Order: sequence, then structure tokens, then C-alpha cells
Amino acid sequence: MANPDHPSSSRLKVLRGANLALYTLIGIAIAVAVNYYASRYTRQWDLTPNQKYSLSAQSRKILKTLNTNVTLYVFDQAQHFRARRDLLEQYAAATPRVKVEYIDPNRDPGLAKQFGVHSYGTVIVAAGARHDEAKTTTEEGITNALISVLKGPSVVYFAEGHGERDPNGSDAHGYSNVKTALENENDQVKTVNLLAKPEIPADCALLIIAGPQKDYLPQEVDAIKKYLAGGGRVLFMLDPGVSLPNLAGLLAGYNVTARNDLVIDQNPIAQMFGTTPSMPLIMKYGTSPIVEPLQRFTTLFPLTRSFEVGKTPKPDVTVESLCETTPESFDVANFNPSMREVSYRPGKDLKGPLTVAVSGQLTNSADSKPEGRFVALGTSLLAANAYLGFQANRDLFMNIVDWLSSNENLISIRPKPPEQQHLNLTARQMTGLLIKVAAVPLLIIMAGILVWWSRR
Repeated sequence: MANPDHPSSSRLKVLRGANLALYTLIGIAIAVAVNYYASRYTRQWDLTPNQKYSLSAQSRKILKTLNTNVTLYVFDQAQHFRARRDLLEQYAAATPRVKVEYIDPNRDPGLAKQFGVHSYGTVIVAAGARHDEAKTTTEEGITNALISVLKGPSVVYFAEGHGERDPNGSDAHGYSNVKTALENENDQVKTVNLLAKPEIPADCALLIIAGPQKDYLPQEVDAIKKYLAGGGRVLFMLDPGVSLPNLAGLLAGYNVTARNDLVIDQNPIAQMFGTTPSMPLIMKYGTSPIVEPLQRFTTLFPLTRSFEVGKTPKPDVTVESLCETTPESFDVANFNPSMREVSYRPGKDLKGPLTVAVSGQLTNSADSKPEGRFVALGTSLLAANAYLGFQANRDLFMNIVDWLSSNENLISIRPKPPEQQHLNLTARQMTGLLIKVAAVPLLIIMAGILVWWSRR
């Protein structure tokens, strides 16, 4: 048996103590180093299904291209600041151009009065002499306020007088959601009746012709043509089954043929979304900046006609296809809404892929500078209240608006509203789950009792 007073035992105790002290110091050093680098080089991983703690592609793109300093002012009570930091600090971390300031309006009433703040939880986005209040404190609300400050106000006109979609309509086929989306990005929405006065208003940044049920008169078409030639921007949304020879003739002058047809797409993947063959699911896009961010997303074109881009280019206009249907699609030529059944007719109908959206850019042959821009869609239902929220429909529509308005830096996939995660269980599943949850602690308790009893 070893003698505890022996010199070798004492040395062994000293060595053990030294080792323990060394390992303790190494552990402390590692912890200090980790905390130091974590404070200097922040990195996070977002593993939530809807990327709740990550900025959207649009927000990141806007922040990356900032050329002016932006301040996010958060007006709230001090005890609530921490709840705002998770989102707002992501803006500041993305670029040195953004800083966040937390203001208690009770302690700094002057600044609150300057920005017109009347309630807690208000976020003000300021850049230079302009500022705007975020309508919500979500990423969508803050990014929309940032867009509003950066781009400034503009006016979007919806044409009326021919049965077009109503920007104030809140029913399934109305455009009230489109109006809200435009206003969120600092666009003022107005209407214009070219029948009353065939002239595009001077403050018009974009003219939208959404689903006319009657054709435009020659003088109206001339006004639109003059507007485009002067650098104007127009979005045509022409539904199938509606005879529009004058508007179709306007597009034909730009090397685009609006076919009088209805597109049917029997893509089996579309069945997963519960759509019908008369509602083509678009998964193939062109190379335009409008659709470049949509390559991994789907859009829905309910009841759409198709277009043909002329094979011989015209020197004063550049046209390209934006969206195409699948090879399983076909068109029903000379479609009219009274048709009860539609099927492919060899020699009469066209087989897919078919183009259902095109963009065009007019150029001046003298100096080759861009003039007007236009986009033509084969349906106006894409942006209706019932379909705007489908997959990437809203992104496509707003990207079209941004491209037509020369705001290419805003083209992207926009922030999505936060989703609530639900677990739906039947009564039987709930009972089984409760039994399993209760069984584990009961087994542990029983095992403890048995061990205690056996030792006793």
C-alpha cells in the first residue's frame, strides 16, 4: 500500500494540480477567444422553414446597392427595444450605410415630434431629406418604407372606360391588393379615361391597361403610341375571348402578335396545385431582368391568350419572351367564351411551348438610347385579388412594374409575411402523444423506486 507521505505521492499531487490548472487556463483562453471572434465576426444560420430570421433577396439586394446613408429610427419604450433588434440589426449588419437608433419618445419628445410619431412601436426610415413611416414593423413594412424613401413618389394610372379591372375592387376579380402593393412602394394610384380625353397625363410614370372588355378607339391608340414614343411605359393585360383589333394592331406595330386563342396546359405537375388545364402553371422564363429572380419559382396564368414574337427583328424595338408554357400545352384558336368543350385540333391549334408574356423596349435609331417600354400579358387575372398571392405572381407583377419604371434595383423576390406553424392532430393521435409523453417520466420514477427498494 502506497504511503501518502512518500515524496513521490506529493509530486503526483502537484502534477495533478498543475494539469488541472493548465486545462482550466486553456478552457478559459478558448472561451475568451470564441467570445472575442464572435463579437467581431457575427455569423448566423437560419434553420427555420420560412427563413424567419433572414432578410429576403429583395432586402439584401437593395441594401447591397445603397449609395446613400440610411437611418432606422425605432420609437418605443426602452424595455421593448430588445424585441426589435433581431430584425433591425440585420439591416445594419448587411451594409455600413445603415444604422439603427432606438429612441424613447418620452425622453426625446423633440425627435418624435419632428417625425410625427404618435404611438409606441413606430419605425421611421430616413435618408437625406426624405423619410417615411413603416406601415408595419415586419421586414415587408420596413423594406417598403426603404423603397419609398429611395425611389420617391410616382403616379401609376389605370385606364378605365372599357370594362377594365377596378383598382379599388375588393372582390375576387378586383385589383385592390395590387393597389395596396403599389402604394406600399410609394406609388400613387389614379385612373384615366382616354375616351373623355385621348391624352396620357403628364405625371404618368406607368399606364396599366388591365383586361379591357371593349376595344380602344383609334384616337386612344394614337395617344398610347405617342406616349410610348416619348419614353412612356405601358402594361397591356389582354384577356382571351375579347376582340381587341385596335390594341392588337398597336402591339403588331412593335413586332408582337396577340393571338385570338386560349392556352390549355395539361402539365401533370399543375395538378399538385389544384389548378385546371385552362390555368397554365409557368416554370420556364426568359432572360429578362424581370423574370431572372423567378427561375426557381412558379407563376399562374389563369385563362390566358398567347403571343408570337416576329422572327424578323425590327430596328426600332427589341422584344423578348418572358414566360412560356410546357410542351404539353396547346392553344384553342379563335376562342370565344361560349365554347363548352375545348380539345386539341390538329392542323388548327398550335402545340406548346407557347409564350404568354412579352416585354419590349423601343429605341431611337439616331442615338440608340432607350425610349418607351412595354410589357404584354395574356391575362389580367394573374394580378386579381384571387390569384395575386399564388406562389410568385405578386413578385412577377411588381417586377414588371419596377422594370417599366426603370427601378431595376428593386427587382427581386419580395419579403413574405410571417407564417404561423401549426401541428394538427386527431383525437387518437393526441391521446397517443399524451401517453408517450407521460410514460417516460413514469418509467423513470418506477426505476428509481425499484433501485431504492432493492438497496433497502
